[in-house]
Amino acid sequence: MAISFTRSIITRLEKEIVDLQSLVREQKKKRDRMLSQIKQLQRDQKLSQSMNDLSSKISREVKLKKAIDEIDGLLAQSTKQLAEKQARLVQQQQQKENN
Repeated sequence: MAISFTRSIITRLEKEIVDLQSLVREQKKKRDRMLSQIKQLQRDQKLSQSMNDLSSKISREVKLKKAIDEIDGLLAQSTKQLAEKQARLVQQQQQKENN
């Protein structure tokens, strides 16, 4: 394979890895914020005076937990893609060194 072609593959993989790392970082922050909101809602539920207020807080907690489940799935998928791309990058870098 031509060195310039290998170099372009390496550059593309490096960019994709940076993008995935950024996505993972953002999703983890988002997940942490949601977990914090859930903890606050659980504290507030204990102080709720009306059934309507309690029901609203429970509904919000359920929605946040569903969103966290979606984020967990995305994180698992992104982490897998990241590992694959990093392995391909190492392979391409070794191939470049051998040429």
